[in-house]
Amino acid sequence: MIITPKSLSITQLLSAEGEQYVVPAYQRRYSWHDKQLGELLDDVSLLEGSDTHLLGSIVCLTGYHKAGINELELVDGQQRLTTICILLHCIADRLKKDGETSAAHDVYQLLHARALGEAPVKKILLDSLDADQFDEHLCGKIPVQPDNQNLALAFSTFRKWINDQKLTDLASFLYRLKNQCIVIRLDVSDAKDAFKLFETINNRGLKLSPTDIIKNFILGNAARFGPGPLALARKKWAELLRHLDGIGIESFFRNFLCARLKRRITISYVIPNFKMVFMRQVTEASQLSDRHWYFDEPIADEAEESTDEIIHNGDEPKTAVPENMPQLSFADFLEQLVIGAKTYGEIVKAKTGLPAVDRHLRNLRMIKSLQTYGFLMALRVGGCSDEDFAQVLKLTEAFLIRRHVCRERSNENETLFARLCSVDALDPLKEVTEEFRRMSPTDERFRHEFAAFDFSAGLIDRARYCLEQFELSKQGNYSELLIAGPDAVHIEHIIPQKIKTKKAKDEFGDWVSYLGNNSETKHSHFVSRIGNLTLFAGTLNQGASNNPFGRKKSAYLNSAIKLTNLLPSEFPEFRFDQVEERSADFAEKAVEIWPIP
Repeated sequence: MIITPKSLSITQLLSAEGEQYVVPAYQRRYSWHDKQLGELLDDVSLLEGSDTHLLGSIVCLTGYHKAGINELELVDGQQRLTTICILLHCIADRLKKDGETSAAHDVYQLLHARALGEAPVKKILLDSLDADQFDEHLCGKIPVQPDNQNLALAFSTFRKWINDQKLTDLASFLYRLKNQCIVIRLDVSDAKDAFKLFETINNRGLKLSPTDIIKNFILGNAARFGPGPLALARKKWAELLRHLDGIGIESFFRNFLCARLKRRITISYVIPNFKMVFMRQVTEASQLSDRHWYFDEPIADEAEESTDEIIHNGDEPKTAVPENMPQLSFADFLEQLVIGAKTYGEIVKAKTGLPAVDRHLRNLRMIKSLQTYGFLMALRVGGCSDEDFAQVLKLTEAFLIRRHVCRERSNENETLFARLCSVDALDPLKEVTEEFRRMSPTDERFRHEFAAFDFSAGLIDRARYCLEQFELSKQGNYSELLIAGPDAVHIEHIIPQKIKTKKAKDEFGDWVSYLGNNSETKHSHFVSRIGNLTLFAGTLNQGASNNPFGRKKSAYLNSAIKLTNLLPSEFPEFRFDQVEERSADFAEKAVEIWPIP
């Protein structure tokens, strides 16, 4: 491995006119937060005298320099360099605005590369998902709904800070940034060495995310396979990022492995299991001298990581990778990753293009059913028909709402759904039904637990799901639920969440007196039960009345949502006894709506 390290100031790093730093499409989106942005501004501002500040290192895949523009692929350090680019652009804009055209021109020169006789190009070129939004920010256009909130935050944070500085203070800051901030640039000419160096550096310092390590593992081995496989790997990783944009990528890999290994995987075991699958399954990997490192030792069982008890059925695999795992070419392995990512993205976002399926997927998201996604991905990728898939989703809704309400162990759910990844995707209903039936809580237990369940703030989407299903059972369509949209229809607490404060009394009325003896003590036990919740669209305009429930009645009567519209006629008064009564009624309906298969 030939490495050429260089200690460079920002001016030296950016001053070579024939060099352009490229953030390739396979790199993740910009991800610095306000804490990191603030620390950078403080680190530069607090430099004294001739002190220097080490910004860190970057790894560049350089190839061999030639005349014209030489593209340096950023294997590591793209976040840091993109941040410096944003900061310099914002400073240059301020200088230009204040008429300091010469100083602004000097900064702009650092931000552009030039080849003799050709037009300038960007010194730092984003070829990633952020490219278009980055260009909009450079032009001063602020996206109304930015795809990347972190990128928007960086521009807004720097622009605000810069605009608040005196020009003399800004000049001092710019000097320190350009001349006293140091970057260690590591130039590597061979791709496989660049990716190996990336992992070595980061394993000794900042903790990498599983996604970063997996990406580097794939690209590094692709470079060992040859230029063609490396080009394909870069392309496929960029496709994977597009399909998973806005979704936790680590979660995808975890579920991808659950589907492939048919067993529960927790996040800390994603990396070793992925490496084992790759080395055992990819045909080209059989020629690698270090292949045996990845699967000679068995990976610890995932149950060891959980503090919850797991019930084992004696049929869970004891090795990390099934022995009969089929061999795949590297290209086919990458294609399966991309197909899995596309399918996973459609499932998580509830955007398969099939209205009935997407409605069930939205419901599962509201229930908080992340543990099902590997299983559902396996079904879709395996060729499950739309009709069977919709039926599986319906069964899964009923099964999970029962288990969630009855507080069954979540890791048992994960183990079950990982095991169900082995069902025949072309004919899944019989086996899925049998498993759900075996592990479903009884009607008696579900009825009792549902009536007393505390739908606290963290579970409010689950309450919304239940109330929507009760509403649909009354009128058979989504009516106002769909017309108003999910953001307009919200959860209404009939007895308010707060009743003791002066503000609560002014806004909601004197519920403390209305509810009677021990109301403040009882309130916390009843306020989040299903019987105290309903759906409401718009703003609740309360009428004047000494009866705090009476103040709400006219608004309830005007609602097109039947659950809410019928409240005044079903309950002339509404206290804790009515919460219990209504909760019990809902519990009876729940047994009917979500039956045991």
